[in-house]
Parts: sequence; structure tokens; C-alpha cells
Amino acid sequence: MDRIDELCSMMQTVMKKLETLELIKDRILSVEQDVKSLKESINFAHAELDDLKKETKERKEAEDEREIKIKILEDSNRRLQESVIDLKARSMRDNLLFHNIQESDKEDCTDIIFKLLEEKLEMPDARREIKIDQAHRVGRKRDDRRKPRAIVAKFNFFPDREKIHYNTKKSKGTQIGISKQFPEEIEKVRQTLYPEMRRAKAANQRVRLVGDKLFINNVEFIPRHN
Repeated sequence: MDRIDELCSMMQTVMKKLETLELIKDRILSVEQDVKSLKESINFAHAELDDLKKETKERKEAEDEREIKIKILEDSNRRLQESVIDLKARSMRDNLLFHNIQESDKEDCTDIIFKLLEEKLEMPDARREIKIDQAHRVGRKRDDRRKPRAIVAKFNFFPDREKIHYNTKKSKGTQIGISKQFPEEIEKVRQTLYPEMRRAKAANQRVRLVGDKLFINNVEFIPRHN
């Protein structure tokens, strides 16, 4: 009987160990499943990361391509604007502006300019030697209380324009002003250069204002932009 009890006890012990082994096996299987799931999650995350990297790379390439296209368009637009300004400047090459000349109804601007050349600039043969292609007031008619509009005169021969502009000094002491005509874009730049030009002249430096470029002692002045 004792032997049977001993065998039963041994069997129970074995069964408990088997149950423990089953539990361990189940836990191992569970851990393996968890590890498998974790690996799948990691692989999925890696795949998503790769997709994200690829998408980011493609987006960066697309942005770079857009920036290149924008730069090309900006350069093209800048060159086009420069060409337009250059064409406008060339079309004004033979022009002079005459300022502070009183306006009147039904006036003849060409005749006014010839009289000014004869009487103020001491050019008595102006009507015979100089040809004016056209002359007219600039802009819309203003209120009588405002200063008169400038007259723009287009001369047929460029040296005539230069000779008249050179004789401008003879109009000193009058209110009349004579200047070369430039496109608005160039004139705006010139306005910003006048103060520096006056300072350089006051310091007895050699000054030349050519279009929208100021040269002081033969060196181009580059404005500082804040």
C-alpha cells in the first residue's frame, strides 16, 4: 500500500511538473507571439519610416524644382523689366523736359520751346538749325493753383539735344528748369542719388550721374540699403 501511495505521490508530482511545463510552454508561445507582433510592428514602422523618407525626399525635390522654376521666372521677369526700361530710355534719348513754363489754353508747345531757346538760351537761329519732332505737356491738366506741367520736347537730332542741355546754364536766374527725360524707374533711383551727389560736389569731388548710376572720382557709388 505504501508503494502505491508513493507511486501516486510521484505521479501527482510529475503531473504538477507537466502542468508547470505547459504553463511555461504557453508563456513561451505567448512571448514568441508578442515578439512576432513586435517584429511586425517594427517592420511596419520601418516601412512607414521609409515611405515617409521617400515622401519627404520627393517633396524636397519638388520644392527645389519649384524654387528653380520661380528663380528662372524671376530672372526672366527681371530681364524683361530691364529690357522694357532700356527701350523706354532709348525712346527718351532725344527728349528734354522744360519745367516751370506757364500754361495757357490753345498754346503751341513747339513755338514756346523755340522762343525759350532764342530768348533764354541765346540760340537765335534755333528755328532754322534745330528740328523739334514734337512737344507737349506731360500728364493731365492741373488745377491753376498748382505749378505748370512740364513740357517734353523730342528733338530730331541727338547732338541738338546735347547742345541745348549744355546751354542750360544760361537759364540761371530764371525759374525755368531743363532736364533730360528718363523712365520713371530710373528717375526714382536718381532721386535717391541726388543728396550724395550734392555732398560729393560740395567736397570738390568729380561727379558724374549717368542714367541711374552715380560716379564719384570715376568710382561707382553703391548706396547702402537698410
